[in-house]
Amino acid sequence: MASVTGYSAKSNENVRKIIGGGGPLRKSKLLKLLSLIFAFALIAAACGDDDDDGGSSSSSDNSALSEESSDDDASSSEASSSEAAEEEAEEEAEEEATEEEAGGDFSDAENGDGAELLESLIDNPPGPADDSLDAIVVTMSNIEGTPVGSFPEIREGAAAAAQAFNDNYGGMNGRPIDFQPCVHGLDPAEATNCANDIADEAPNVHIQGIDFFNPLQWPTLVAAGVPVMQTVPIFVSDFNTPGLISTEGGCVSAFPTGMQYMAEVVKADPLIILYANSAPGIECFEDTEKRPAQQLVDEGLLTSFIGVEDASGDPTDNEAVIQRIIEEAAKGDNPGVFFGLQASDCAELVAGMVAAGYEGAIVSSASCKDDSVLAQPFSHGMIFGGEEEIYTPNEGVQLSPYQTKYNPWRDANQDAYGPDAPKSQFMNVAHDVMVTAIITLMRFENSGGDVDDNAAVIEYFAGQDNWNRAGRSKPMDCTTNSSEFVSVCKKDSGYYVWNGYDNGGWDYGPLGTEILDGTDLLLRMAEGANARPAAG
Repeated sequence: MASVTGYSAKSNENVRKIIGGGGPLRKSKLLKLLSLIFAFALIAAACGDDDDDGGSSSSSDNSALSEESSDDDASSSEASSSEAAEEEAEEEAEEEATEEEAGGDFSDAENGDGAELLESLIDNPPGPADDSLDAIVVTMSNIEGTPVGSFPEIREGAAAAAQAFNDNYGGMNGRPIDFQPCVHGLDPAEATNCANDIADEAPNVHIQGIDFFNPLQWPTLVAAGVPVMQTVPIFVSDFNTPGLISTEGGCVSAFPTGMQYMAEVVKADPLIILYANSAPGIECFEDTEKRPAQQLVDEGLLTSFIGVEDASGDPTDNEAVIQRIIEEAAKGDNPGVFFGLQASDCAELVAGMVAAGYEGAIVSSASCKDDSVLAQPFSHGMIFGGEEEIYTPNEGVQLSPYQTKYNPWRDANQDAYGPDAPKSQFMNVAHDVMVTAIITLMRFENSGGDVDDNAAVIEYFAGQDNWNRAGRSKPMDCTTNSSEFVSVCKKDSGYYVWNGYDNGGWDYGPLGTEILDGTDLLLRMAEGANARPAAG
């Protein structure tokens, strides 16, 4: 592959940094376009134990003890008493072991397949990987070091997970994880070089970082038969390219569920959708907001909607955008605004809307969940999309046992790695996708699969119908992906009310702990008049 720098730092020789080739950054229309793409990339970031054994074991042992104690012979009775005592002690030990096993915090039934395997490693670390074994190669393409987009936290999150497994959790069934990230800038030639190098390397798994050139890279990686897992799907080709799998929803979970929330919970009339006027921003609006909204209108679940463009990162159009919102809101009895913008734009526009007298519902994807918004009084009462669990001291709803154990473990892995970038949601996502990849390969091999057979690995990933995406307490199903979003397994989102830092933070809101799942909406949309237009 390309040249290797001294990235085996962090005391892990099996984590390497590959630098994609390329010349200086091109200062042209490409730079302008990618500055807009960067803004949208931020938007896209914004996706019980089985007790049978214990019960049957206890019942059987009690029956046996009863039979032993009924012997009439005195000497036999004495021996029987001794045996009964021994068996009782054994029974208690078995029950304690069963209770300990059943008392685990992770459950395949509740959290998805692979959860119990992960917990067994966390609770009983097997130690370092065996460097004498062939390594499992995991590659990544990631954009860094550019003025309009740099995401080292994605690379470092994945590297932290790889290091943790190599140092403490036996790698992948003993085999060390050889993490090879290919970092490049804004030049599409560099991105193409990364794709070529990765294809030549023929990794066991490729984890795609945040990359503005995904559509250029997919043909090479798919043709090479590389198993691909995504972190932040942005483009339509990220959604519908066979051979790719994404445990992260991006637009596909954030926006269709947002349309559902506005129609079914807010009952917005009209629905006003704010979206970035960047190339991918427009693409995501057309594909994952406009089409679902129209589907809901056609089904009589939504009265009307309108899309309003915002110049991403440019405050000069704020006054005009706010005026448009106020005018559209006046046309209905129960207006609702849905934000799919980066946080800085959200903060400016929400502040302006409230100052202009807007009193309707304000709902946002997770992209606006930032202190630039949350720290402001105008954000109180806003509803934000997000993961399936939140901590709500006002309502006394605690995090699940899964999250309670997993989150500190992830933090410890990142602390042990010592990232240069600040911790962030992006870092968490990349860490969790790496863990998911490793655990899923272990499950595949444990079931008799060959992890060096890329085609079989791809098929195994796509066939997951109860998948534990590490860090997420609810399982996901990749077998229900629609034909238009064949690559994306996460299609749901929670929606929560923000009260402000001084008012207890989050509440679950109208949905309670229910999660909105966009699967059915996406399937209905793909089968009717709102299906995606044919390319060309």
